[in-house]
Amino acid sequence: MYSQLSIEQLVNGFRSGQHCPDTWQRALRERHGQMQHLNSFITFDPSAFKANAAERENALYGLPVSFKDNINVSGMPTTAGTPGLADYVPQVDAGIVERFRQLGAQIVGKNNMHELSFGVTSANHSHGAVLNPVNERYSAGGSSGGCAAAVAAGLVACAVGTDTGGSVRIPAAFCGIVGFRPTTGVYPVDGIVPVSQTKDTPGLLTRTVEDCQFVHAQLTGSLHQPETRPLRIGIPERFLWAELADNVQRDCHAAIDTLADRGVIIVPVDDAMIGEINESIQFPLPIYEFFIDFPRFLMKAGRGEQFLDILAQIRDPAIKRILTAQLESPAISYTDYVQALMSKLRLEKEYRALFSRHQLDLLAYPTVTCSAPLLSACADESNFETFVRNTDPASNLAAPSISVPVAAAGELPVGLSFDALPGQDGFLLANVQRLARLLNIA
Repeated sequence: MYSQLSIEQLVNGFRSGQHCPDTWQRALRERHGQMQHLNSFITFDPSAFKANAAERENALYGLPVSFKDNINVSGMPTTAGTPGLADYVPQVDAGIVERFRQLGAQIVGKNNMHELSFGVTSANHSHGAVLNPVNERYSAGGSSGGCAAAVAAGLVACAVGTDTGGSVRIPAAFCGIVGFRPTTGVYPVDGIVPVSQTKDTPGLLTRTVEDCQFVHAQLTGSLHQPETRPLRIGIPERFLWAELADNVQRDCHAAIDTLADRGVIIVPVDDAMIGEINESIQFPLPIYEFFIDFPRFLMKAGRGEQFLDILAQIRDPAIKRILTAQLESPAISYTDYVQALMSKLRLEKEYRALFSRHQLDLLAYPTVTCSAPLLSACADESNFETFVRNTDPASNLAAPSISVPVAAAGELPVGLSFDALPGQDGFLLANVQRLARLLNIA
């Protein structure tokens, strides 16, 4: 439905009357019927697609958008992919949903996800595994897998997921689309079923970097222009470019070589310390905060007394085992948590020093060290650490990060990520769009 139009072109078409909302609603229903087996949606309601002519001047007028099912949309269930929340229907939009509505976007449904966002494959035991539209024998990734699959399948032009340790960028890389995690705090987090207040943020999944930049600019009211000078891009060789599958190494190196051939300055850097520090943050921080942040969310929703019952109903055995163990005999102590917070400060110091020492504009590295797993391999518990290995440092830094598709034609998708310093979201998007044009993937 969207392959020939940018989001800006689509919105302008709705504004001008070139595109009819009723026609697009029918097309969306038909497309969803063809792609329903992907399990990309938990709730699908294109009847909500009713562009109001009085809102014609709004920046995202008529744009069909879907939200991960841990983000509150008034009048639609927020299940977070878990049985204990199946009957939770919020009456107030999450902050990020409200922003999209104010801009004239049309909400068409809620996307399937890994249960409670505690996983990286979106193999949901209640709603079915999310299939990868590129090759349906493979996983779409997670935890925002339904969002990525919906965009990759052409069901929506933009989906909003959440990213704690890579949950927007991982499925974007596996499905061959763009996934953007903003600086933590740039997008509102109220009304979202949490994992970790320190790390959680909504993020955008779109077909192109151009689409991502356009939507981000409307959400923030700020549009940056790319640099005209040659960019300096750091290649963190010791950790983020290590232990790569052959196809990932091939495709990501080919992209970097192309950029170098076209005038981008490539700077090898030693990032061993980043990997070492991040290891002490990766699990203690979100596990500890979940048991504070999730009960607090339930209390605000008037469901605080259901916390233990919701945990008892978790369908995914691996998630249930991890959370039950922490509840009954905590493996992560308060001391571990404080040490993780201190490590977070060390990580940011190291990261900024790396940028300063080498006068970098951006860092570039493979989003995930491998391609998407087969659906039959989704239960492998080693997936989590493997898939978040490269995405987690940016999350812990609260830094903006974007994954773009760079796979060779006909191959399984591969993502290449670019990071900037915290707060440089507009700079990152403007300049990655410039790089995407050099790579012919804008």
